[in-house]
Amino acid sequence: MGGDLILQLLGAFAVGIGSALLPIFVNAEIFVGGVGAAVNSRVNIVLIILALVIATTIGKAFVFQLARRGARRVQASVERKPPRNRFFSGIRKVSDWLLSLLDRPYLGALTAFASSLTGLPPLAIVTIVAGASRQPQWLFLTAVFVGRMIQFLAIAFLLHQVI
Repeated sequence: MGGDLILQLLGAFAVGIGSALLPIFVNAEIFVGGVGAAVNSRVNIVLIILALVIATTIGKAFVFQLARRGARRVQASVERKPPRNRFFSGIRKVSDWLLSLLDRPYLGALTAFASSLTGLPPLAIVTIVAGASRQPQWLFLTAVFVGRMIQFLAIAFLLHQVI
């Protein structure tokens, strides 16, 4: 392994942790796009994406545990504004339905997988709701790992082929 690859792997790990803990400020998808565009070796792309996904999953495990412990102490209600049009109304209905599945262990994994793969509903919200629900952590993290791996590899290799 060259020094450049080690630095790229460490950078991917840092971005993965950052995007799991602070998703508004650190965007893993933009990082993946840069990797797909800038890295020449397909093997290196896979290794960098793997480091990113492992770090993201570790970060989501931390958030999951915080939500699990906090759910015992806090019951919060959030007022939501109605959607502006039919399209967003449909997205909200699907997101609400997927979030309602998180109380069911195996169907909740479907929500985690869909969120990890598509971003709907947002994975940050799914992680918190899953932690506060009866979702098994191992199943949640497996779904997140697989979904993020597929999504990130698809983004990286699409950009790798285009550029």
